[in-house]
Amino acid sequence: MKLVFNFVVLIFAGLLLAGCATDKELRKLESAYQAQLGEYADALKNGEIDKAEHDKKVTQLNARYGRRRAMMERDIYGSGIKSPGRRPTIGRGGRRY
Repeated sequence: MKLVFNFVVLIFAGLLLAGCATDKELRKLESAYQAQLGEYADALKNGEIDKAEHDKKVTQLNARYGRRRAMMERDIYGSGIKSPGRRPTIGRGGRRY
């Protein structure tokens, strides 16, 4: 029984550490994204780029960030794709047997 308990504790600790590492990666991605947005805003404010170029860069950054975050979340949490199955529908008020 003690062997089973130790095994369960070991598995739980491994999952906990893996979860912390992946959260750290997501926070790192978010920090890099925010830093890049800040650089683009500063460049616009200083007149180094115009509004159209700023918007184009931000759009590209958002697309890259969104794809990367989705990939990381898929790796962490799974695909989340479920079988289509039957969806419940709202009837006309009566039960069907």
